[in-house]
Amino acid sequence: DNLRPELELLYELQNYDIRISDIREKISKAPSLVEDKKKSLEYRKMETESKKKNFVKLNSLKKEKETAFDSKEKSISVYSIELSSVKSNDVYKAVLLKIEKAKSDKSAIENEILELMDKIEKESVIVKSAEDELKKLEKKVKNDIGEFENFIKKLEKEVTAVETEREEHKLKISKTILMQYERIRDGRDGRGICFINDESCGGCGMMLRPQLINQSYKCHELVFCDNCSKILLQK
Repeated sequence: DNLRPELELLYELQNYDIRISDIREKISKAPSLVEDKKKSLEYRKMETESKKKNFVKLNSLKKEKETAFDSKEKSISVYSIELSSVKSNDVYKAVLLKIEKAKSDKSAIENEILELMDKIEKESVIVKSAEDELKKLEKKVKNDIGEFENFIKKLEKEVTAVETEREEHKLKISKTILMQYERIRDGRDGRGICFINDESCGGCGMMLRPQLINQSYKCHELVFCDNCSKILLQK
C-alpha cells in the first residue's frame, strides 16, 4: 500500500502539534511578563518612597534648625537681661561675647534654614512629579495586566479548539503510524516527521543514503532518518 496520503495527514497532524506547542509557550511566558510589570511598579514605588523620605528628612531637619534658632534667640534675651545687671567690667565683656556668639550662631542657623527651605521647595516638586508618574504607571500596569489576562484567556480557548481539531484529525491516521510518530516526537524537538530537502533530512540537515531516498519515493513503508530518526516524506 502507498502510505503517502497517510503520511501527508501525519504531517498535517504535526502542524497541529506545532501550533499547540507555540500557543502553550506563549501561555507559559505570560506569568513572567506579568511579574515583570509588577516588579517595575514595585521598583517605582520604592523610588518614590525614597524621595518622600528625603523630603520628610529635610522637613525634620528644618524643624530641628528652627528649634535651635529659637534657642539662640532665648539665649540672647537671657544674656541681654544678664548684661543689664552685671557690675563687673570683665563679666560685662564676657556676657557681651556670649551675645555676639549667640547672634553669630543664630545667623548661621538662619542661613541653613533658608537653604533647607529652598531644598524642600525643590524636593516638593520632585516628590509631586514622582507621585504623579507612579499613579500613571499604576494605571498602565493595571491595564497591561488586564490585557495579558484577556490575551491568555483567548489563547486558552484557541489551544482547546486546536486540540479538539487535532483529536478529530488523528482518527484518520492508523494507530501504528501514530504511535511511531508520537514516540519520535517525544524524544526530539516536538516533531516526528519532515520533508526531504535536496537529498537531505529536513529535520537535521544530514545527507540521506540513496536507499532511504528511493524507499521514501515508493512510500510502501515508513522510512526514518539515520541521524535524527524522524519519519521522512518526499515533497
